[in-house]
Amino acid sequence: MAEVIAIGWLAVQFYRIQAWRWKCPSGEVDLIARRGQRLVFIEVKFRSRRGDAAAPGQKQRARIIRAAEDFAKRRRISPNLEWRFDLIQIGWPSKDAPWLLRHLPHAWDASAVKNRFWRP
Repeated sequence: MAEVIAIGWLAVQFYRIQAWRWKCPSGEVDLIARRGQRLVFIEVKFRSRRGDAAAPGQKQRARIIRAAEDFAKRRRISPNLEWRFDLIQIGWPSKDAPWLLRHLPHAWDASAVKNRFWRP
């Protein structure tokens, strides 16, 4: 459900969805989208109670990066595209408040990736 909300919001922001729930042996990515010359790998976090939807931990970020590399290899993604790793948090701050969507571009730095597909 959270990914569907995120897809709708991204479409309004002129992102083109390339993949949803991309899985491979080394990891997974909730959403992969493209906007112009930028390929965006997006982790979606949902919380139905108070509190921020947590950002992915170091191990989960590493799995997302490996899945991004796998996606680029399998889909033969142009090395000229810029890659970005974002976080979308969706939740309800309180029972009386409307839902909240927070998009955090550049949620984490993946510049340590030593791969011919990575271009910070």
